[in-house]
Amino acid sequence: MHKYNTVWIFRQVRRACATVQAFAVIAALPLGAVELTHRWSFNGDYSDSVGGAYAVKCGTYVSLYGGKVHMGYGNCNWGTGYVDLGTNMLDTTAATIEIWARHDGVESWSRVFDYGADTANNVFLSWTFGTTLSKNQLGSKVQGAERKADYTTPYEIGEDYYIAATFEQQGDGATLVKWQRRDAATGVLLASGSLSMAGGINSFVNPVLYLGHSQYDSDRDALAAYDEVRVWRGVLTDAQLTASAAAGPDAAIIVAADVPQFTPAEPPDPPAQRAAVPNGGFRMMTYNINYAYDAATQTIIEDRIADRIIRENPDFCCLNEIRDTVGHPEATVLAKLTGMHKTFYGEDSQGNCVLSKEEPVSWKWTALSHAGYKRFLVVAEFDNAVVAAAHLEQAGTETTSAHDARMASIPEIRESLAQYAESGKPIFLCGDWNARPGSDEIALMKEFMTIISPTNGVRTYHGRNATGGSIIDYIAVDTAHADDIYTASAYVIDDIAASDHNPVFAEIYLRPAASTLGWIDESFLTTGRTGTWSPPVAWNDGTWTAELGGGYAFVPTTPSGGNVVAMTTTVTFDCVPQEEVRPKEGAQGGFCLGTNGCFQVWTRGKLGVGSGGVGELVWVDVEAGGVTPEVGVEYTFRFTFDYTSKTYGVEVQTATGFTRLREKNPVNPVNPVQNFPLATPGSKISRIRFDGSGAFRSLVGEWAEKVRAFMIHIL
Repeated sequence: MHKYNTVWIFRQVRRACATVQAFAVIAALPLGAVELTHRWSFNGDYSDSVGGAYAVKCGTYVSLYGGKVHMGYGNCNWGTGYVDLGTNMLDTTAATIEIWARHDGVESWSRVFDYGADTANNVFLSWTFGTTLSKNQLGSKVQGAERKADYTTPYEIGEDYYIAATFEQQGDGATLVKWQRRDAATGVLLASGSLSMAGGINSFVNPVLYLGHSQYDSDRDALAAYDEVRVWRGVLTDAQLTASAAAGPDAAIIVAADVPQFTPAEPPDPPAQRAAVPNGGFRMMTYNINYAYDAATQTIIEDRIADRIIRENPDFCCLNEIRDTVGHPEATVLAKLTGMHKTFYGEDSQGNCVLSKEEPVSWKWTALSHAGYKRFLVVAEFDNAVVAAAHLEQAGTETTSAHDARMASIPEIRESLAQYAESGKPIFLCGDWNARPGSDEIALMKEFMTIISPTNGVRTYHGRNATGGSIIDYIAVDTAHADDIYTASAYVIDDIAASDHNPVFAEIYLRPAASTLGWIDESFLTTGRTGTWSPPVAWNDGTWTAELGGGYAFVPTTPSGGNVVAMTTTVTFDCVPQEEVRPKEGAQGGFCLGTNGCFQVWTRGKLGVGSGGVGELVWVDVEAGGVTPEVGVEYTFRFTFDYTSKTYGVEVQTATGFTRLREKNPVNPVNPVQNFPLATPGSKISRIRFDGSGAFRSLVGEWAEKVRAFMIHIL
């Protein structure tokens, strides 16, 4: 029985109006003609852009997001969340319904649509057969006379479909109902069927068209998302249905000479997406998604979480508070929406999932100590890394505190992850650990893990509040491999709409083994001096280009003896470095393309103050008029060492000759520093060292494939 609420009252008024309209004389359409009478696109509201029949949101669990109406949460009890499209929506002689929708979970006998007046007079299409996903039904009753047609082509979870049903009155007064289902992306026909209703829909008294709702109070409301619904007067032909499906929702529609023509809408601009991490790096994400529900309506909206994941473009995404049951398959839906591989395990509504661009080579789950809900560790192994997701205890019981449960689970995590030690791969542990940075739990975790995500200045849990919160979500790497990675950046995005937690990120590079590091393509000249390479290097036909491997030092035949010494080297920088690297101890000077894209020199002292030789060793930005630091461009630099003044300078070759590099943004703009204090004051040039291995053709720096640092060490 309907409760006497505003929705029910509105519906009764509308039905009364519809009763009057039902007696109006409606001119018959010409044979084969059709007329679009209603269109709901759900682009921010429930309006009908054609017929003016504003749809009604019924129950709590309904929400608009992303051009769709989403419905369903909790147990999806009858009447808790659906949409009422209106009364007497279908022409009793000939009509068509078109629906673009996604099935987001199995609920008993939930409806794609239901058109009827009561349990004795209705026609419906169900998402499932009871709770059986592999079956569904087209059914009808007219004055209690029932007809059913069962089908074994399932509406798969998380898939977008085009669904159409036509209604045509027969000579004997029956209504012939035909339906078809197509892939929404390709328009390919997937299933179809029909039944003849024992009596016509013209016998229904004030029937209501529902989305996701049944006439029977023993059935459940749907867990689904609807993109667009259209109602036509007249029966669209198979060719017209095919054309409409191909054009998709939001298509432009023109009916010319009683024939509809469909023009696809302009594709929307792709969502702004963070660029992929270059050069073999990857982006890690961890996110407690709080079951992907909308805070205001508590409606499941996987699309909101998927949009965040797609925008941030992670290679690996660890998710907490996520399910993957037939009734609540959020992990399956998110995997399909993001196009990523799914690794999931969970029980008692407490699941962990790893989404990945790369398919895992293996995976496992481990039960963890807990106080209330069960807790688990999910581990996925990939070609170059192991990624684990864990959600530790939040609430204790009368016998076990949450703190004690967390402390007990951490050694279990350590033991489980230790099984991957022999793989040689770095092991990343992500998730909501329900412990703050200074806690006992984090201290225990740090005995074998190194946290690389932010531990101050941000909040990862906010409880959907604009202010306040704490850090309880982390990304960490096993300490044994902490030196084998470089974290280019780590950050948290504040978003109180999608979840009660913020997503956490880290951009990571894996450093390869030392044997793969190297300098490449050095061309080295000295002015009027000769020397030897140790180990020996084969020179290229007198072109002064050496192909270097291993660690090499050039030793001049005649030491400088304290005189001014000049040397020239030609280099190409392959890319902007990701990490600042200090020259080796004892370096008298150095030069590189810095992490900020500037040329830099390695020097000592406070420039512009006249305290040469005093102060810390630092990289200083330098510049030359008309020369822009770029990757992939060949530069020739000339270094001049003056051991009397204990300084050195750098020049870059231009079309007009060599131009001196000067301090950028100097303390004294009138007299910018161009002679830099030696980093290690010495009396002579003793050797030039190039560190690395392999034979290459362009200069990459000391940790070439590791962190893209580029420098010339002058020792």
